Amino acid sequence: MAKKGGVQQLQTEINTDDEFEKFLERDGLLVLDVYTEWCGPCVGMIGSLKKIKLELGGDNLQLAICKSDEIGALKRFRNKSEPTWLFASHGKIVNLMFGTNVPKLINLITEELDIELKCRAGEVERSYYELWELTPEEQEREDVRQEREEEVARIEKEAAAKKRLDYITHVTDEIMTNIPDMGITLFMPHVHKDVFKKLHDHAEKHDLHMKEKRLVHLNPKMLEVLHFECENRLADDVFEQIYYKDIQAYVWKLTEGETRLPEEVIGAFVKIITEPVEVLDADGNVEKVIPRMIEPLEMMYNANDGTWKMVSKLPPQKSASSIATTNSSESQASQDASKETFDEDACPRLIIPGVWTPTNRRANAALFYLLFRHLTEHFLPPDPVPEPPHICMVFDAYKKRDVLEVAMNEKYKTQVMAFGYFSTGDPKTAELIAKTTERYTTKRPNVNDKLIMKVSKATSHAMLALTAMGPCYVSQNAVEGQEECAALFPPNYNFVEEENETGEVEKKKHKKKRRGKKSDTSVSSAADSAVSTTPSAEPGADGQGELGTIGEGSTGEEGETTSSSQNSPEKTGGDPEEGAPS
Repeated sequence: MAKKGGVQQLQTEINTDDEFEKFLERDGLLVLDVYTEWCGPCVGMIGSLKKIKLELGGDNLQLAICKSDEIGALKRFRNKSEPTWLFASHGKIVNLMFGTNVPKLINLITEELDIELKCRAGEVERSYYELWELTPEEQEREDVRQEREEEVARIEKEAAAKKRLDYITHVTDEIMTNIPDMGITLFMPHVHKDVFKKLHDHAEKHDLHMKEKRLVHLNPKMLEVLHFECENRLADDVFEQIYYKDIQAYVWKLTEGETRLPEEVIGAFVKIITEPVEVLDADGNVEKVIPRMIEPLEMMYNANDGTWKMVSKLPPQKSASSIATTNSSESQASQDASKETFDEDACPRLIIPGVWTPTNRRANAALFYLLFRHLTEHFLPPDPVPEPPHICMVFDAYKKRDVLEVAMNEKYKTQVMAFGYFSTGDPKTAELIAKTTERYTTKRPNVNDKLIMKVSKATSHAMLALTAMGPCYVSQNAVEGQEECAALFPPNYNFVEEENETGEVEKKKHKKKRRGKKSDTSVSSAADSAVSTTPSAEPGADGQGELGTIGEGSTGEEGETTSSSQNSPEKTGGDPEEGAPS
């Protein structure tokens, strides 16, 4: 390894913006080893750089080591352990290389020196990039990173959607099995209250009696469940007119001995109260027509002010059960929106039915789950609180003190859902050694021991802070993380007492601690107590059920996606921790 003095003579040390700007003013090709303080410059390349400067570069080649932590123009290179070689000329970037490939770096320096000399002679022109501008290689990496993040987001979104679909399917299966003789109807906001007084007589004639009713207010988040496998969905335009308005939801129960499905019986009942009834005479001719009990509501779109208004009567040719908007002359009304008057016949129209009921069993069951959950309590347990998306992070066990200090920081400790010490970093083969640091310190440490953490991905703050500690492994995405953590941290992991742990800890407390050395147990006690209060099997700070907010995906707020990382060099001081490899 080269001495410190030799490094300074060969490479200019740059730590501030002023030093960086002054160095860029130098003539010739500038090659900067850009690094972050926690990992240091690439010392292993000094010999090769010295050789090419003496043999080829001379005064035309200027070398520097550049600490990016305090240099604004190099902000994008901070907190990265991969060596970065920045080539500059005339105050701008001309090329860039990542890594420690010696032949590649020497060849690149040789090529750039040749181009620099030819540029001086006016023989060629080179491309320059501003300090803040991404080079082609950086842009390529950025594109790959974005594609990877999009793929991770897609995988996580699909997994969350499948989990939600499976859960709704499960609960509707249970409801169909346990409530086989009931169905639901929704009476729209425009239905007059006097109508409800007459419903019971008509219902009894159709072998129905009212089990329960309640006032409900629909919102867009309910559509996922409301339309779950529904065969007669209401149009989206209809829903927009009834959101957050008073809707009467009725539960009807079949009379004893009725063998038909509730959807069939309720469907016939709805048809009777929403369509005119023809009364025939002895000869089969229409003697009279009994008007419908519940009228649909027709609305017309006013293109002048962008609002819908109610139409007093339906045209006789319109069907009471139709739900449609005109698709021929609406464009003309839109074009004339600025005029004082408009053609009503050309305006889009919308028909809101007075009553709606699902025509298939599963959609009816979904309505019970959504609107009458209390009727399912005797056979359906409460919705489980969903776990936030999480990943698995693996560290060498000898880093436990530093890692736990970060993990138990007030800002991050709620995001560390569980941790433990394992025999290896492979989630498939790892065996649990200890759940607490106090327990682990009573055992003989092994160089292969790992500290594994289950970290919430709801935000990226804890992940980024722990990534800076040099993990051996990080889950590629939350889907893989969930599978890995499920194998390592089973349900109720944080609440299961270890055998004889209490006795072991009490003996440990009586041992004399070495003077001047920070105790692991001081950190571990806080860590163990903090994690023991962090739910593992049923976390979820938002208190939502399995479906979360109904109708929304459980992606949550995505932070930066963390992918697999390798060990990063660290600066350590003092005695190595117990169990650290020598």
